[in-house]
Amino acid sequence: MVMLVVRNFSPADIHAITNVVKDSLGEIYQTSLYLTIHNHWPEGFQVALKDGRIVAFVAAVVSGPKVARVLMLAVRPECRGQFIGSALMEELYRQCIGKGLDSVVLEVRTSNARARAFYEKLGFTVFDDIKKFYRNGEDAFKMMKVLQS
Repeated sequence: MVMLVVRNFSPADIHAITNVVKDSLGEIYQTSLYLTIHNHWPEGFQVALKDGRIVAFVAAVVSGPKVARVLMLAVRPECRGQFIGSALMEELYRQCIGKGLDSVVLEVRTSNARARAFYEKLGFTVFDDIKKFYRNGEDAFKMMKVLQS
């Protein structure tokens, strides 16, 4: 039986997180970015371990009164479709409600239909679009979910 554990990110997880980002998003970020996100709101940075190995994470910050913003959600390609992203988001919602936040916002590439469908299944709706949001010039949809406490 596969064991999935969701827990708070620790700075010792940076190497594993860097690999998840590279393999799932095709990006490489400075390790200081992860520490900065963690320092802003430690409970908003959750990792998922499958059989003891980090395979996914969600990183969010408090971005306004009662609002959390997901900066990154990444799941290793071979682990997608196993409800790991959903488990991470559920834990994030718990952390948000515990902090008195009532909504979650995020951006998603307009070309990423799979991610958009995933977020819509979780109750997110598109409320805006942002031209040339990503480094490669791609547009983004801004999505939001209102939390039920």
